[in-house]
Amino acid sequence: MKQLLVYTLVISSILSCSDNKENNKSDKILGSPKAIVSKEPNNVTTKGPLAYAPQVPKLIDSDTVEVKIDVSHKLFQVAKGISFTGWLFGDSLPGPVLRVRVGQTIKFSMTDRSLDTMQNMSMNMNMKPMPHSIDFHAAMVNPEDKYRTIFPGETINFTWTANYPGVFMYHCGTPMVLLHMISGMVGMVIVEPKEGFPGKVDREFAIVQNEYYLKNNGNYFVPDTSIAMRKQPTQVAFNGKVGQYVIHPIHVKAGERIRVYFMNVGPNNISSFHVIGTILDKVWQDGNPANQLVGMQAALVGPAQGAIMEFVLPEKGRYTFVDHSFANAEMGAAGAFVAE
Repeated sequence: MKQLLVYTLVISSILSCSDNKENNKSDKILGSPKAIVSKEPNNVTTKGPLAYAPQVPKLIDSDTVEVKIDVSHKLFQVAKGISFTGWLFGDSLPGPVLRVRVGQTIKFSMTDRSLDTMQNMSMNMNMKPMPHSIDFHAAMVNPEDKYRTIFPGETINFTWTANYPGVFMYHCGTPMVLLHMISGMVGMVIVEPKEGFPGKVDREFAIVQNEYYLKNNGNYFVPDTSIAMRKQPTQVAFNGKVGQYVIHPIHVKAGERIRVYFMNVGPNNISSFHVIGTILDKVWQDGNPANQLVGMQAALVGPAQGAIMEFVLPEKGRYTFVDHSFANAEMGAAGAFVAE
């Protein structure tokens, strides 16, 4: 009788695990209808729950979210005296932060507007029209279809559903991928759990770390894939501009609970994000609350990985944050919070 009871419990446990696996599988939306490419441009360059870092966008309370992020070629200032023609999602580098919720379906559209810069080709050959694409790490779709390359003047439309919470990267996947990434085609997606991220915070900020590989061509700078291949960045930045938060720190109040959505878009270096004067009391690896670390002095984030960090600045003062891989900090990956 005792053996029968044990056997019954084991079988019940196996069936329960099997049911859980099926349930976990059934709540995921895999794939989507075939992407459509047309010559019809978007009527706006950006649309949806988007904001440029360090701002974090608000969620849209809807099962379906319409998102538009067009590609442009524009002059972008990395630091004083250093500008280059960036290949940009939207109007800046990094591209706009997208915020959605698990279960939401994203109706995405992107127009390659690099033809608009043809009149400036004589100034900078990096202005010439180029084919581009977009790869959402948060999506579960056929990349050969949804992430296909489109040509200047074309628009791609496709849908995808957010299945997992976290902080995810998006980037151009058109060869040479490295060139497109170091030219600025990178961004962040925040996917919230259906019930929202656990706990309450007072302030939220988005920080994207990226590397530059630039050479001086006389009157302007251009991306250099040869030094990128050797992993020798010329600058490293938070939210696109070298040392911007050293000059213009982020102001908060002492004692506030702060949440940072962090994305290392690389393309090459590991980041060790550290806030001098406090402890990261929660770190969710890849931004997923299931992957929680507690009481961390720094968050180790590899290329194409994200994290969510929560902390408190204990008293009034200036709190410098850096990539504690200090070569990166010296090249520009530094900033500050000022607690008032």
